[in-house]
Amino acid sequence: MRYQQNGDLEQRIDDAISHQLSPRHLSLSLTEAAALANYASEAAEKANVPIVFSLVDACGQQRYFFSMDNALLISHTLAGQKAWTAVALKMPTHQLAAEVQPGASLYGLQNEPGICCFGGGLPCWSAGVLLGAIGISGGSVEEDIAIAKAALAHFSREHFPLTPFNESFI
Repeated sequence: MRYQQNGDLEQRIDDAISHQLSPRHLSLSLTEAAALANYASEAAEKANVPIVFSLVDACGQQRYFFSMDNALLISHTLAGQKAWTAVALKMPTHQLAAEVQPGASLYGLQNEPGICCFGGGLPCWSAGVLLGAIGISGGSVEEDIAIAKAALAHFSREHFPLTPFNESFI
């Protein structure tokens, strides 16, 4: 009888531990993509900046896209390029801007088709896994970065942690 009680206790402990551990995400679901887009829209409305939002998966394929009323026409192209660049290079696009200057390590990359060196593209990392990236375009570089960061921060509070950097290297 005692053996059964210990077995039950161990099972309850295992269940409690597994319940507390966050599941390992390998991609963002459509529901999660929509939540990120909603958080970006809220941040953009608060900043009074009409944006275009793009989310790509870890392979660079667009999974979610929207355009707010009165967004700049060029933003339709740039948002997708920012998201693709962030996932392709596994880095925020505002960091890339410094790396493509003459004499820097990635000089010349800015001339490659599809690469965008303007801030507003953030990779979406969770527990060391690259899930995709978002691209925000419509405001100044600083506004686009702030809106993208606000969307990731809001998502992290409501769902599971998303960061624009690979925390397993820290």
